[in-house]
Amino acid sequence: MKTLKINHTAVFVSALATQFIPPLWYDKVFFGLRWMELNNMVEEDFANFDMIFGLTLSFATGLAAAYMIAWIFQKINVESGLDGLKYSLLIWLAFVFMEVATQNFFSLRSFELTLIDMSAVLIQYEIIGIILGVWRKYSNNLSPEVA
Repeated sequence: MKTLKINHTAVFVSALATQFIPPLWYDKVFFGLRWMELNNMVEEDFANFDMIFGLTLSFATGLAAAYMIAWIFQKINVESGLDGLKYSLLIWLAFVFMEVATQNFFSLRSFELTLIDMSAVLIQYEIIGIILGVWRKYSNNLSPEVA
């Protein structure tokens, strides 16, 4: 019986690929200036920002998300990049966007800020979904695996 397994290499690569989104998304060319304005920040606020810790945290977060999505994909047997794209969208919508939008609403943060932040996360989840949906790994077991 062909069983979908977690492809650890694809998880790592997808987590790494997501790291390119935030620097572009929050750059002055895209949404950086508006994001800073909505957060009442100026560039000087980042003078003592610990970039190494931030990048490490960002990668750890991306890796955790990629592993969780891979685990879900294994359980529902995702069979293509398009499936990965669709299921990642649903995961993002139900478990990320709706929660953060609600929290931001009660924190009196603007919906525009929510859209800027959550769109970056959506793109990251979609990248993970496509990579994991395309780069699958199977085992041929006669007996089912114990999860």
